[in-house]
Amino acid sequence: MAKFTLIPYDLSSPPHITIETELNTTESSIFISYKVCGELATIDLGEGHPNHARVMKLWEKSCFELFIKTKEDSYIEFNFSPEFEWNCFYFTKKGDALAEYARMDSVKFDILLSLDVFHLIVEIDKKKFPDGFFQGPLQAGITSVIKEKNGKISYWALSHEDIKPNFHHFDSFKYKF
Repeated sequence: MAKFTLIPYDLSSPPHITIETELNTTESSIFISYKVCGELATIDLGEGHPNHARVMKLWEKSCFELFIKTKEDSYIEFNFSPEFEWNCFYFTKKGDALAEYARMDSVKFDILLSLDVFHLIVEIDKKKFPDGFFQGPLQAGITSVIKEKNGKISYWALSHEDIKPNFHHFDSFKYKF
């Protein structure tokens, strides 16, 4: 199991939160969790009505993301929202057009929420991907978009290696497994 703390792109005025993540893999699944602690009352975590649907453009609101890149530079992107919305995209190479990955038809995840902790836990079924996709070496980018109730958006990642927030920048995929 690998544990990380995400850092905001703009260090000058991030919300008063921390985002800790954990990534674990088994033969059949990938488990990723995001734990947001702090002043959750300032964060837009949705309306509290679980949607349980595949949705485009989750990155326009609070969203938790995972990128996994192969040695051949193909990669997948997962998006998860606090309202149980999700999506998955597969790119054969950098610069490909955004296209939903049809073989991923559902995702298992759960959310735990208290006054000062939001915890999202996801299980991803490896069998939904091409044979051999998860044979290493792999690199992961773990990211979050946080939308505050005042409309301000902050971008969080393991690393920010571009001159702007760019979660698709391969140099920011810091975890190797």
